[in-house]
Amino acid sequence: MLSLSRRAVVATGLVAAIAAAVPATLAATTSSAQPADKAVASGSTLQDVSPSATGTQIMQATFKTSKPEDLLMSVSLECSIITDVVVPGTTAAGGKSTGEAAGAIKVWLTIDNDATIVPITDTSAPPQDPSQQKTGTEADKVTFCDRDHKATLTDTEDPQDGTDALEEYQFTKTANDFNWVRLNAGSGTHTVKVWAQFIPKDPSDPANASATTTDGSMATGFVGNRTLIIEPTKLANNAVISDTATG
Repeated sequence: MLSLSRRAVVATGLVAAIAAAVPATLAATTSSAQPADKAVASGSTLQDVSPSATGTQIMQATFKTSKPEDLLMSVSLECSIITDVVVPGTTAAGGKSTGEAAGAIKVWLTIDNDATIVPITDTSAPPQDPSQQKTGTEADKVTFCDRDHKATLTDTEDPQDGTDALEEYQFTKTANDFNWVRLNAGSGTHTVKVWAQFIPKDPSDPANASATTTDGSMATGFVGNRTLIIEPTKLANNAVISDTATG
């Protein structure tokens, strides 16, 4: 658990009135007004996450470090996927008909550059050189919610007439969080952005990011109340973030 004693953390509800439509940035706009090496928080409210190749920015925080620092970053958000599955009915007596809709919401962080994804695993070796820190990939995007909704209708009437139809609708919301660590962020002013991407999936090929579902069915995604908390700290000089971690 992150220790935030004597640090300023702003709850989501405090920014809702000024940030109902856009992500909120709870940091000053000029580096001269920013206290260095202090915790920073950002929050916002409901946002539709449309399918896109690049994702949608949902939060941002700007802060200052006086020297190379390691950053502990935590994102918490409400995550929803809505599915509307239509089963059109069978075309022949005794037949079966299936409807399916699937989608997922992935979240990731970038620092100082929209293309610099914060990786989940990383290593640090003296001398700590911020320019040598690796950039994350698609594998560093975290799934916050995922749903595959499928329904099948079988004509079991007697006499079988092949005319049955079924439609199902599901909506659920969960609150999830994930932690990232950025090793050796250089001194100066930094901007961290949180991105979310809704990926409608072809039920026959979950790795395919196309919007294909069965005819008439659909899936959409939303993120709700959310916060980003960043805590500058200093890990071991030889910090290792992996399955083995630092000894």
